[in-house]
Amino acid sequence: MSVIAETKALRAQLKALAAKPEWDMLTRYDLLGKKPPSALKDRLWRRVRRFLAAARLISPHVTPYTWMPTLKHRPLAADVNTLAIWAVGANRNELRAACEGFSKKLENADTLAPVLMTDVADFAFYSRLGWLVEYLPELSGEGQSYRQKKLAYLAWRYRHACTVSFSAGLAGEQEWNALVKVSRK
Repeated sequence: MSVIAETKALRAQLKALAAKPEWDMLTRYDLLGKKPPSALKDRLWRRVRRFLAAARLISPHVTPYTWMPTLKHRPLAADVNTLAIWAVGANRNELRAACEGFSKKLENADTLAPVLMTDVADFAFYSRLGWLVEYLPELSGEGQSYRQKKLAYLAWRYRHACTVSFSAGLAGEQEWNALVKVSRK
């Protein structure tokens, strides 16, 4: 399968997951959810909404804030776009080679902030990249696995990002340019 076809299939899969977000994960990772609103009316509405959400009558509160996937120590342009690199199921050596390929391709691109989504625990290598890494461990428990829940959450969180497969880092210059053209449509 070509890189472009693989990327289109991946985007369709993630779009379907993002359409049905996991509300428990959205509220768990809501960074501003514990901060109470300043107005009394809003605080009361939040309590009523929390009760109705617990009864599963409405969706829970999720604070609408912009999600910046950049790291604080990494200077980027103000109009940065997210490049979500999907690498679940990759082996360590292929992933390292793909990440090095992405680093070379993104060397002069200050308008792209790469976010690596992977199940490979190679954090010493990732820290040298300077990218945000979303780790998807395989943990099992009752019901749906944690990886599937977090996968749905990440699909929702990065629903506006340009998503590519990790194999795009191994692609040649022509395929990369064709993939970038497809991403802009």
